[in-house]
Amino acid sequence: MKKNPNMKKTILFLIVSIFISINVVSAQVDDDDTQFWHETTLEIPFNKKTSGIIIGDLRTTDNISDLSDRRIGFALKYKFHKNLEIKPSYVFRVQPRTGPNRYEHRLRLDITPKKKWKKFSLENRSRFEQRIKTAGRTDNTFYRNRTKIKVPVKNSDGDTSFTPFASNDTYFDLRKTRVHRNDIVGGISKKIQKHLTTVFFYQYRRNFQSSTKHIHIIGVNLKFKID
Repeated sequence: MKKNPNMKKTILFLIVSIFISINVVSAQVDDDDTQFWHETTLEIPFNKKTSGIIIGDLRTTDNISDLSDRRIGFALKYKFHKNLEIKPSYVFRVQPRTGPNRYEHRLRLDITPKKKWKKFSLENRSRFEQRIKTAGRTDNTFYRNRTKIKVPVKNSDGDTSFTPFASNDTYFDLRKTRVHRNDIVGGISKKIQKHLTTVFFYQYRRNFQSSTKHIHIIGVNLKFKID
């Protein structure tokens, strides 16, 4: 397979642009935070339409100085149609604290129609999410709508070298009937080998119902898939 000589320059340019955008936006606000997120998933296909997924997640806060979150869960992905995917999932969340840890159970259902064209693909995920909390905290019920566009970059052989993407995800609080937050994400995914895909991204989170209004997130995800 021939390599595109401009590929490395393009990746470097995108990464530098993301870090510049973090610094520019951070300089404009006071009530902000910078975080690092990492998620590892392992997908195990059961047949042509159904897969099981194991999920592990770590997150830091306070300008990447403190572990804020540990999550583990599982999902069942069902390809209902070539353009429609349904995925129920469960995630257990632990928030380490100086006092007693906080725990949370998340029950989610994703319904994702998608369409692929020659130059790009588009998907719109609807997520219904129930968050069951401990320590006397109020439970939450959210509807989340995420629109995502992916534009694969091909090499001279016509194979995909890497895939830039962008998405917008809005959280609607169904109990209080208001917009809770909004996430804007830009990044790159790249298949390193047959069973491993890496994802690098920058995410800007705008919180409408929190004292920390602006969060800047640098993330690296690993996606493993077993044949």
